[in-house]
Amino acid sequence: MTMIAAVTNRDMYRAAVISQRVENDFVTGLQVAKLNELKARMRREVVKFAYLKKSGEVRIAYGTMMPALVGDHINGRGICGDARKVCTYFDVERGEFRCFQMQALIQIW
Repeated sequence: MTMIAAVTNRDMYRAAVISQRVENDFVTGLQVAKLNELKARMRREVVKFAYLKKSGEVRIAYGTMMPALVGDHINGRGICGDARKVCTYFDVERGEFRCFQMQALIQIW
């Protein structure tokens, strides 16, 4: 049986970063898929999700990347989250941008 996966350059980059950190191809694939779902939903709505902080604490966040909600907070001086090997989101509870390591995503509601 031949399996074909359609991926973008961004997916390949994220997979390489996650793979270095978790050293498990199955987990890498799951995390890339979850990140894609999270990013797509955050472009349309506020999403509740959980991730593991560097301190080991589980953080439940409400985040978005909807232009209507984050437009006034973008200053254009930062570096893209993917370039820093993290997932960036706008925390609607704190009113600030936050980020977490790509492999740390636990759950999306």
